[in-house]
Amino acid sequence: MNPLELQALRQLFFMSIDEAATYIANGTESETWRLWESGSQPIPSKIIDTLMLMNKKRKQRLDAIIEKINNRIGNNTMRFFPDYADFRTVYTEGDYIEWKIYQSVAAELYAHNLERLC
Repeated sequence: MNPLELQALRQLFFMSIDEAATYIANGTESETWRLWESGSQPIPSKIIDTLMLMNKKRKQRLDAIIEKINNRIGNNTMRFFPDYADFRTVYTEGDYIEWKIYQSVAAELYAHNLERLC
């Protein structure tokens, strides 16, 4: 993974540098994350592995929802949770990373006119 790909995946999950440093890099300083994105320091393999796993989970969720859409009649709506607390009211076991994956999936489905958000 190169620095541009790191930045693209972070943004795909609607995460700021501070959030990514906290939740993906387990409390790493935000400046360290900036150095990875600028190419000034190599990206640790653990960070790459975590982002690749997040992206894999995202793709699995997208595929599962698209399959349901293709078999569904009527309105296609998906919840969009403006903040983590709202997400936790429905997905009580969900963590911060799961919320970001969910939001990314919902936004993409909406962008492709496959789901409306509610």
